[in-house]
Amino acid sequence: MRRQRPSKPSSWAGWLRWFAIGFVLSYVLALVAAATLINWLGRDLPDLNNLENLRLSQATYIYSADGVLLGTVMSVYRKWVPLNKIPKHLQWATIVAEDRKFYTHPGIDPKGIARAIWECIKARRYVQGGSTITMQLARNLYLSSEKTIRRKLKELLLAVRLERRFSKEELLELYLNTVCYGHGAYGVQAAAELYFGKDVSELTLPQAALLAALPKRPSDLSPFVNPDAAKRRRDYILDAMAEEGYITRSEAEEAKRVPVTEGLRPAPKWLTEPPKAFHFVEYVKRELVQKFGQDVVDRGGLRVYTTLNYKLQREVEKIAERYLRAYRSIGADQMAFVVIHIPTGRVLAMYGGRPYRIDPKTGKRRLDHFNRAVQAYRQPGSSFKPYVYAAALEMGFKPNSLFNDSRVSFPLGNGKWWSPKNYDGRYGRTMTLKTALATSNNVIAVKLIRAVGVDKTIEVAKRMGIKFPPGVNPESASYALALGAVGVTVLDHTAALASVATGGVKVTPTGISRVYDSEGKLIYSAKSEHQQVLMPEVASQLLKMLMAVVTEGTGRRAQIPGYQVAGKTGTSEDVKDVWFVGFTPTIACGVWIGRDDNKPLRTGSGGTLCAPVFKEIVMAALKYYPGERTFRLLEQERDADSRAEGGRNIRVVICAESGLLATDFCPVTYSENVPADRAPKRKCPLHREELQPVLICTVSGKLATPNCPAQSVVTKTLPKSAIPTEACDIHVPAPPTEEVETQSQSNLPEQLSP
Repeated sequence: MRRQRPSKPSSWAGWLRWFAIGFVLSYVLALVAAATLINWLGRDLPDLNNLENLRLSQATYIYSADGVLLGTVMSVYRKWVPLNKIPKHLQWATIVAEDRKFYTHPGIDPKGIARAIWECIKARRYVQGGSTITMQLARNLYLSSEKTIRRKLKELLLAVRLERRFSKEELLELYLNTVCYGHGAYGVQAAAELYFGKDVSELTLPQAALLAALPKRPSDLSPFVNPDAAKRRRDYILDAMAEEGYITRSEAEEAKRVPVTEGLRPAPKWLTEPPKAFHFVEYVKRELVQKFGQDVVDRGGLRVYTTLNYKLQREVEKIAERYLRAYRSIGADQMAFVVIHIPTGRVLAMYGGRPYRIDPKTGKRRLDHFNRAVQAYRQPGSSFKPYVYAAALEMGFKPNSLFNDSRVSFPLGNGKWWSPKNYDGRYGRTMTLKTALATSNNVIAVKLIRAVGVDKTIEVAKRMGIKFPPGVNPESASYALALGAVGVTVLDHTAALASVATGGVKVTPTGISRVYDSEGKLIYSAKSEHQQVLMPEVASQLLKMLMAVVTEGTGRRAQIPGYQVAGKTGTSEDVKDVWFVGFTPTIACGVWIGRDDNKPLRTGSGGTLCAPVFKEIVMAALKYYPGERTFRLLEQERDADSRAEGGRNIRVVICAESGLLATDFCPVTYSENVPADRAPKRKCPLHREELQPVLICTVSGKLATPNCPAQSVVTKTLPKSAIPTEACDIHVPAPPTEEVETQSQSNLPEQLSP
């Protein structure tokens, strides 16, 4: 019996089974790939917690102390308004201009994207993006504007998430408050103020259509820049609103007849003029970033009240421009100064230089953001000497300590020598430290820093508030530091020297008084810091010396009738930088004049150029802040002296040169009665032992003899304990020959011959 062979399945059934298996596998693989792609794209997408987190992007406003709006952080000029405050015709105009299917799509519009791709293929260039309002919102809030496939995919994913998280009304409110309308204005309220000077709720139909036209290309469609293109886009939107039934055809035609410039404000001032107190505002922005961070300043909607007095600022700016015109003949092209209220450290006025600079390539003027009062490190010249004198006073030197300005030289290590020069070219005089500072004697300043030490001077200067240039070691300047060889800023220099007026309490400058957040809550209030950086006795002595600079020294042109003034002039080498830094009991001011290219001026000094500017600026400030006319520190000292008159005095012998207790070797001394608590405690370090000139042989290091060659003999001034006790034993006379001895004997006088 034959076995029957099994029948083969029909071919169509097998193919159907394999097709089903392949379809399922492909579907699963597609799901896995899609999930993997979504997970990869969503790794760094933001967490959409709530609507409030998206309302942080608002403009920061900066006001003067007297309530004048100085400027805004223009990168994000925004005022948030709820949707119910935005006119319906502006909402409709935005929808027809950007996304007609906004209320029906789930965040993305596949047909719109396909249509945009087809248009780009036909034009062979990018002509349409196909983005919905939700996709634009995702890009504006969280993504960049780079044209990459990855960014576009992330935009699609985020748009879907936004649609699932927020309602259409919330999304439209977010969009209208975040989109850019040009010239730094973000959001409809900022745009309404910028272009029409009114609240967004007051916009007319043609004005609303014009604003809706701008987000497509804000720069090209700006009515300030291209009114014809702006009108064409506006009229297109009006027609589209009529087509969609938002307005009637007659309303559209009537609105199209309105000129695009009707109700339009003049171009914003920041396009044609520098902001008020331009360099001060930039200084405040940097302070804000240090305190709150860049993101909060750019997006936080802060209300910042500064310390600047705008009326005073306008006055001192006119003074600066007048003197710059007058000094043009000597080559000066820039000036910088600050005015500080000493009791609080508040910056009342600031001038960082001319606000405009001429572009050498185009010849056009542009805003100059470089603030010479804060950012420029310029050599202070002799105006740095008070820090050297403060260090000396701390070590026990007195204002009446005597120094001689005889010439002195120092090796530079390259075979050359450096010799400090006095401005008047005279040397060899003996004078007190008070007179030396008043007359700005360079040689004595160098001898003084040699006595107290460069490191001690640097420590005192830093303690008082001086910051040296980043990356610069001030010790490398050595003794030339006493003459201002290392740069400082006008702001630091002025505040540091002002601490002398407070009895040694550090003056910390600030430009910010109060800061409020976007909801009006106070988040910062300036507080005066009290850090003692100089002993009151040292501050009092230095104050008297700086007053002598103004009353009888190089700063006489800084005298202000009715007020005590102290300060110091400064002129750097070759007259590249000239300074005057000084103060009354309540107002401190530092003035610098020079050139941006660091070339020398033709003539002048700190006393002749800067002191008159200082006088006018401070007199202007005293009209608003008259304060005290005499230094309270000196009055307190006089009161203490009068109270101590009945106390115990002691007689001490003082070295006239150092001002300390005299030693047995001090050449000039005097005795005086002083209160026991104010008598010097240290002995003079300059005259420890009597010095004596001696001849030393450089070969043996011992006392020279007549046999030492002249080129090997030097004169040294040594204390007695350091003088060698032995004579040179290297250079000895040669033994005499018989012939020489006979000859010498024959020349002896007859009565001495054997």
